[in-house]
Amino acid sequence: MKESISFLHISDTHFGVHYAHKAKNLYRRAYGELFFKKVEDVINEVISSKNVDFIIHSGDFFNRSKPPASVVDRAVKPFVLASKKGISVYALPGNHERGKLPLGLLPYSKNINLFRKPCSFIFEKKGIKIKLTGFPYIRYNAKLIFNRTVQRAWSNTIGESSRKPDYSILVVHQLIEGSCIEGYTFRKGDNVISVQQIPKKFHYVACGHVHRYQFLYSTNPYSIRSANSFCKIIQDCQNGKWKFRNNLQKSFPEPIIAYAGSLERVSMAERNEPKGFIVGKMHSSKGEIQTVTYQFQKVPAIKMIFNLWDLSKNPINDCINHTLDVLSSLPIAKVNSHNYSKRKLTAICRIKVKGVWPPTSNYLEFFKQEAKRHNVYLTFSHTPTSDGPRKNFNTLKS
Repeated sequence: MKESISFLHISDTHFGVHYAHKAKNLYRRAYGELFFKKVEDVINEVISSKNVDFIIHSGDFFNRSKPPASVVDRAVKPFVLASKKGISVYALPGNHERGKLPLGLLPYSKNINLFRKPCSFIFEKKGIKIKLTGFPYIRYNAKLIFNRTVQRAWSNTIGESSRKPDYSILVVHQLIEGSCIEGYTFRKGDNVISVQQIPKKFHYVACGHVHRYQFLYSTNPYSIRSANSFCKIIQDCQNGKWKFRNNLQKSFPEPIIAYAGSLERVSMAERNEPKGFIVGKMHSSKGEIQTVTYQFQKVPAIKMIFNLWDLSKNPINDCINHTLDVLSSLPIAKVNSHNYSKRKLTAICRIKVKGVWPPTSNYLEFFKQEAKRHNVYLTFSHTPTSDGPRKNFNTLKS
């Protein structure tokens, strides 16, 4: 009789980012709310569907090392609820927590396990034994001490370890050679781990730190020419649109190195990236793993708009009209324009102004009102020319 167990892999939730309790700009507050709601929706779906047995969070749980107590309390609620429903949680601190999770994170529970130091946990269900190995983010000389840290974590097993595990998972929050962000591939550096350093005894490496979803292999030789050929990254870019193969089978080389990415777009550099999480499922027969599938599941993400206003080449009215054309495609708010508490964020629009700024901000007044009408969080940045002063944009944010 075949059995199966599955896990949810999420990462880089960055609770508290863009969030302020007394925010002057309520659109920014609405942006910060998205990070809480996205995780709550995913965890609630996992609980209701009962198709996940344990959860892996591979770092940057919070956006800062000392988050406010109210942010901690709200962030941990869905994970505590999952643990009470019998779903085990495994989490480690990332670089934003500076290698340490706040003491208030995840109240003590037999189903909540934190990698506060290099160690391993044993998870067993339906006759399948899984060993999860992990450690806090290595800030300096990660490449040099990576293998030593992995071995230390593997040896320090918490729980029963007499029987060899059927499946092994390494949880890390590091840069792995071949991982990509917009326009850049990580290849060399003191903190970039070589794919050849990943021990072959692991079947799956649950990575955090890079916000773009991607799968890597550990068997192909180094290739400097193409990120797609190097480690066979399962994604390609055509006209700015990313395409993915959703399912990977165990017949692929192991270990599978996977970045789940962030659940929401944290910065404008992520505006073209899909967001979501990974579900891994292990099918067994008589206690032995037969097949494993990994699936990336997309979730809706905030729309991001980036426009460059080069005032050294174009009149400001042309720049404004171009951005207005983009905004006109967005839905119009159906609530009173002054009732900000009922607003829901439609998009984030960032304008980068290059050149000498006009002497008055009246040029932007209509533009700001149009952004409000469409529920758009509007921000500016200014790169002045050598003969022009830097403009203070604090008063120009919508």
